[in-house]
Formats: sequence, C-alpha cells, structure tokens
Amino acid sequence: MQNKIVAVEKLLPEAIELFKVRYALLQTIMQKGPIGRRSLTTHLALSERTIRGEVDKLAQNGLVAVTVQGIIITKPGEEVLNTLYLPLHYLEALTRQEEELKEKLGLKRAIILKGNLEQDEETKTSLGFAVSSLLEEMLTAHTTIAITGGTTMANMVHYMPKSQQHYENLHVLPARGSVGQRVELHANTIAVELANKLGGMYEILTIPDNLSHQSISLIKNEPQIEKLLQKLGKTDMIIFGIGNALKMAKHRKEPQEVLNLLEQKTAVAEAFRHYFNAEGQVVYASEVIGVAPDMAKKIPIRIAVAGGKSKAEAILATRSLLQEGYLIVDEDAATAILNHLAVKG
Repeated sequence: MQNKIVAVEKLLPEAIELFKVRYALLQTIMQKGPIGRRSLTTHLALSERTIRGEVDKLAQNGLVAVTVQGIIITKPGEEVLNTLYLPLHYLEALTRQEEELKEKLGLKRAIILKGNLEQDEETKTSLGFAVSSLLEEMLTAHTTIAITGGTTMANMVHYMPKSQQHYENLHVLPARGSVGQRVELHANTIAVELANKLGGMYEILTIPDNLSHQSISLIKNEPQIEKLLQKLGKTDMIIFGIGNALKMAKHRKEPQEVLNLLEQKTAVAEAFRHYFNAEGQVVYASEVIGVAPDMAKKIPIRIAVAGGKSKAEAILATRSLLQEGYLIVDEDAATAILNHLAVKG
C-alpha cells in the first residue's frame, strides 16, 4: 500500500494535499466538536473562506453536520477517518523512522504517532485510530484477543472508533486480574469496552491481581478460572503496554522490600507484572493469574503500545517480547530509542 500511495502523491500532488487538508479538518471536528468555523480557522491555520468551502463539501457528503452549537462529525465521518488513517500515515515523514525501528528491533511493523502520547490529546486520538486500522487488517470472525490494563490501554480503547464490522464470534479476554482503585484502568473494564467497540463478546477474570501464592494456587484450580486460563493460552492476539519499573511497582503497591530490590537490580521496565533490567533479564516477577512473558511470546500476534521519551529504555529492555511483533510508539519514544541504539552502536 505504501508504494501505491507514494506513486499517487507523485502523479497528483495537489490531490494528496487536499486529502491531507480534509482529513485534518475532519479529525479536528471529531476532537473539538461542536466547533465553529472561526475556531477551525485558528486551529488549522487556514483561511475562513477555505474552511467554509471545505466544511460545505464535507457536509454535502454526509461526513459532518452543521448545528446551532457548531460543526460535529457524523458516524460516516468517523468511519472515513478510521479507514483512511493508515493510508494518510504512509504519507507522513515518519515512515523512514518506522522502517529503522522495524529493522533494529526485529519487528513485523512499527507505527510512530505524531506528538507525545503522555501529553497530547490529539496523539491519544491517533493511537485509537492506529490500533483500530491495524486490527481491521488482521481480525477474523473467530479471533481471540487478550488485553492488559493501564492508562495507555484505557486511552487507546476509549479513542477507538466503533468498528464498521461486527465480529460476533470474536472474543476479548483480560490478560490478567485487576489491581488498583481506578476501575477504568482494570484489564476487565478495558476488555469489555474493546469487545463493545468491535461488536464481539468478552469474558472477565473476576479476581484481584495481587493475591498471595497460596490463594493463587487454590484459585487456579477453580473450573471457571482454569477454563479462562486455557483460552488465554490459545489466544490469537495480545495487546499490551510497557511501563517504567519503579513507577509501576509503586502504582501496584509492591512491598518496600520489592521496591528496594528493583532499585538494587536496576530494573527499568515492567510488562505482565515482570520487571526487567536494561539487558532484558527478569529481576523480579510477581505471581499472577493470567498472561506471563513466556506465554506472551507464544501468542502469534503481539501488539505493544508505549509513549513518552521516558519509555525508551523500557521498550528496549522488553524487546524479546517484540520479536516479529507490532510496536506503536510516539515520536518522542521512537527518537529516544533510535538515539540510544546509535550510541550503543
């Protein structure tokens, strides 16, 4: 697809430029709507005359609606944004960096988002569309997806548009139990929302993620839990986040002796409640019910998502989980990763 898009750009550069303008306009209306024409002029640095003409064309095609409160996007407009996200993405200057990341980390594909995933609302929206476009390429009616919890996963699913297709036999599973006070960040909650966005089914793992060894040993033998764990072992795809070791350990209220150990062992990354040093070695592992790194490596399709310059070292430390997988990062993280690799040679 990338070569075809580039060829069209060479043949009809003016058409591609108009495509970019209308996509940006539609995306801004989705993010800011209801919004007035004057605000669109300021936000996109286009003339009011241009905005008026382009909005009229979008409205004639049923992609936006002009209301008393302002301009809003319609459902067909959201569907167009989702469908055209990756083709537009290929036109951006980030594709060279994506190829470099793919080659150096042994990925199947890298997708770099403009902006900062930890700070920019627009980048969080782009994450939702990027993952949605990627899933549309790979999902079948019977796909089983496992997903972890956390802020990045919650934002990703929140900003995903509802799928144009309904995968009635698709199943979404939480990759582990739930921990922390914020229910909206739990893997169970995110699994339910993702299933609703895709028109599929879900199951939940109704146990905490921080039980004692004795409790975990007992619960694993419960028929319902055992059945779900078997399904996780056979899942087709997993979507997961990568965190900073000490930050995640504190969030999960790990005991002080664990925090001390992580500092002593210079842990830099966390994934699946396993903590890694810069060389990619596991220096501490919390016992969990759900997906662990060894199980994750066997899942055919792995999609990792992380953002922010501070995550670069964590991503590199967990690169064994990313082999022949998919990595979605923002510009800050991508640049920091490539700079780090350049220094190491």
